[in-house]
Amino acid sequence: MKIVKPIIFILLFLMSSCGYKVLNNLESYNFRITEFKLTGEKKINKILEKNFQRFSENSAQGNDIKIEANTKFMTSVVSKNNAGEPVGYEMIITVQINIFKNDNLLSNITFSKNTSYDNLNSKFELKQYENILIKDLTEQIVLQINNHINSIT
Repeated sequence: MKIVKPIIFILLFLMSSCGYKVLNNLESYNFRITEFKLTGEKKINKILEKNFQRFSENSAQGNDIKIEANTKFMTSVVSKNNAGEPVGYEMIITVQINIFKNDNLLSNITFSKNTSYDNLNSKFELKQYENILIKDLTEQIVLQINNHINSIT
């Protein structure tokens, strides 16, 4: 019993001072997106639109920005087997963004992510896997976009 009390005290002390902070929440960003225009791939634009709408409700004062984004999606065959059937693919997602503040161009930047993946026997499973990859890569780009906007405003 004498050992249990100090151990509990030490554990409580260590857990209360861990310094945990949520990194990707609205309060950590100091800008508000008042208007955005998206062109290009619909799947990617849906994810970007969801993110930009989040920031249109942000209460940041004085840092109102407008965004124009053009998205591109490309898959290509990287390797084939002896019969000429595709074995490996590469997917590239590119998002080109123009950021405006008070109708002045603040930044023109391009974000790009790519990945390689193998072919699957089922075309349905391959399409589902590609959709998952599109979502994951786009969410990585979204984090980069948010951090870039926060750094320039």
